[in-house]
Amino acid sequence: MNPVVECLSQWKWNWFELEQPLVDFDTFDKASRGFLGSILLLKLLKWKHIATLGALISILGIATTPLTQFLIEYPSHLVPLKPGPDFPNATARSIQNYKSRVGLAGSWSLDISNYISAGLIHPTDARIEQLTPTCPSGTCTWEPFESLALCAKVANITDRIHVAQVPFSTEADWTAWDSTVDQDALRLNGSLAYNISFPAESNNNDYFVTPISYTVYSSPTTDSIAFGDDAALSKTRVAGYKIVWADAGNVTYTNGNSTRDDPWRWQAFEIMYHACVNTYSVRVENGTAITTIQSSSYNVIPPTDGEDTAPVQINCTAPSLVSGGAQFTECIQDSRNPNLGVLTLRGESGKNFTADIRSLTLLGKHITQDSSGIWAWDGSDHMVVAGNSGLPTFADAVYGYNNDDGDGSLKSMTGNSERQLERLENAASNLAVSITNG
Repeated sequence: MNPVVECLSQWKWNWFELEQPLVDFDTFDKASRGFLGSILLLKLLKWKHIATLGALISILGIATTPLTQFLIEYPSHLVPLKPGPDFPNATARSIQNYKSRVGLAGSWSLDISNYISAGLIHPTDARIEQLTPTCPSGTCTWEPFESLALCAKVANITDRIHVAQVPFSTEADWTAWDSTVDQDALRLNGSLAYNISFPAESNNNDYFVTPISYTVYSSPTTDSIAFGDDAALSKTRVAGYKIVWADAGNVTYTNGNSTRDDPWRWQAFEIMYHACVNTYSVRVENGTAITTIQSSSYNVIPPTDGEDTAPVQINCTAPSLVSGGAQFTECIQDSRNPNLGVLTLRGESGKNFTADIRSLTLLGKHITQDSSGIWAWDGSDHMVVAGNSGLPTFADAVYGYNNDDGDGSLKSMTGNSERQLERLENAASNLAVSITNG
């Protein structure tokens, strides 16, 4: 606009080459300064002078300035940075071959111990995030990529368990409560208990008997109850256990009454951990990492020699809690399994991923032992735990309190099957992600 303004200022001198009213000088001067002056100049010249064109340009320029600003964009683009001392590499880790650092912490490998414990004790109302990438610039993107991982599956098997009342039970019947801890005379002299067992066809022959309504029982699965029909999944199985609890909602001493109108409602879920290949989508925006799993697969490549069977095979004892003592779950490698070689999985891209079978066996033993046991509470002052770090976490998942309704109040999870399932899924995911991240 500056050239137009300068021209208008000069044209006023040309205008006075002939005799003109002195007030016209002021009109030209105002036209060079703004919108109103340009309108006055058009009125004066009546479109008969070349200065009219300058006034018109000045009017249009001022009128269209806001629109012009809207039309102008200042786009930002991501520019790839070459690695160097000022810009180190951005990395998102992928695992193609897994082998634990065996023997650094007694019978367990150091990495297995640390990451299983971290996953099991994590609160069940939230999930552990997938591995955070390294992004020095704060904004990074990666093409989707595959990585070996540990995955978890959770299934409701409530309709597969067998529940039977044991009227007038005594401490001789119980396998999930310690009478030396709680000397309640009413219970000791014949309380209603419950016997919970599992389908015989699954080779899960353990059972438990408890007079306590707040009971969580977690024991190893011999054969999968929920996932047994998936042959490929069975060949990638690393560990598995079943969790059973009562949703009684209160503690009732029935004194032998076996015909209760409101018998305790028992629920059961199976959790399985298996080797898998995940496809990850990873990006970092303004310093915040966003990692999602696009797909997951467990396509096993059969070994070139030997039997095509599940490579991880362990034998575990069931937990029990009796008067004056407890039996913790212990696992050993199945002596019929060579425990050698690698498990090979093929990703959806066609790339092969391998996991050392001895490392997977150690992983399965550790997961199963730390996740199995018995947690029982009489609703008052007595609580007994016959298990490792996983049991309090599972008890919190099914009996703990939450304030998810947003009103700030605390509500028991007892009877809330949807939230109990969600929290158990969180517990399973936290363990799998913690191990994968490690």
